[in-house]
Amino acid sequence: MEEMLRALRLLERTCEPPIGVGAFDVLYASAAEVVVWYSPARAEHRPGEVAIPTAWLAAAWAALVSGARLEEAALAELGQGVAGGRWLLAVLAQLPGVIARLEPLALEWSAPPIAPAIARRPRSRRTTARTSPRGRARS
Repeated sequence: MEEMLRALRLLERTCEPPIGVGAFDVLYASAAEVVVWYSPARAEHRPGEVAIPTAWLAAAWAALVSGARLEEAALAELGQGVAGGRWLLAVLAQLPGVIARLEPLALEWSAPPIAPAIARRPRSRRTTARTSPRGRARS
């Protein structure tokens, strides 16, 4: 769960859900809740804060990383209704490794590729006109 919260805290751009209209920004992510600022695209919708219980996100996240495919019905069940399920979809779709499918609507997990380790060269000592490569002063 901490990995999921850390990834949400690192989101720096406005997020667009894979379905629906509008966008959101993550205001904060805590052990209790993830709060986003919803910016609607339709005039009849109101902008404002939306709190998503971290317990809902954690349950969905655990299911995803264990290999479950979360379709719309499963998301609605975890989110205690269609609206909660849509927020789970919108938020989790922002995380690395989560794939949103539109037909049928579902989330899947595919572990993100691991960046290859960069081989480090041993640090060499700099030499100056006054110091030899062995660290002794030149005469």
